[in-house]
Amino acid sequence: MVNSDRIVLRVARADEVDLVRQTLRTIYYPEEAITISYVHGVEPTADDERFSLSFVPQGTVVLAEDLDAGGKVVGVSVAGPIQPGDPELMVQEAATTETKKWSDILKLLALLEQTADVCGKFRLEKAYHVHILAVDPTYRGHALGKKVLKFQMDLAEQLGFGAISGDFTSVYSARIAEQLGMECISQFDMEGYRDEQGAQLFKPRDVHKVIKTCVKVF
Repeated sequence: MVNSDRIVLRVARADEVDLVRQTLRTIYYPEEAITISYVHGVEPTADDERFSLSFVPQGTVVLAEDLDAGGKVVGVSVAGPIQPGDPELMVQEAATTETKKWSDILKLLALLEQTADVCGKFRLEKAYHVHILAVDPTYRGHALGKKVLKFQMDLAEQLGFGAISGDFTSVYSARIAEQLGMECISQFDMEGYRDEQGAQLFKPRDVHKVIKTCVKVF
């Protein structure tokens, strides 16, 4: 039985890259909609992992640990700064990636960021963007995802950001964001997305077909 009072949230230390990597492989990538909907393979790539892990030294990765399970990590969130001009840089990086899958995902993420235009819409020099929000499937139903996202919100304010945003690929995470006062400013039909040659790159599973970009200004 899960005791919510015994689950603690904290920022991952710079020397915990391996712990974060294993956590992402265990509770995030196996269910992440973009990753598993990719038509050319469902496995995460090394360059995708490196991007996610690059935020650990920045102090913007949050872990949830169950003290009753020996400190087992049961929730994780990865975030970091975004600013005007990032979509163009992401497209440039997509031309030099190690794998085609990460290149295709980067182009999609660039389009999402360009469409939402968080910094432009709210006249911000930078915003705090949540890239990942995941909870161990055996710990769901205890509002843990909501607590982790709220922790990220508080951290964003502490770090001096004027807003927090996120591209939510799950209907559940999008619902959590809205419950915490984040406003959906754009949404994207993943199934309808096509590459430059008109090919479909993502075939969503279950109900997770729309990516919602949500924002909360502090």
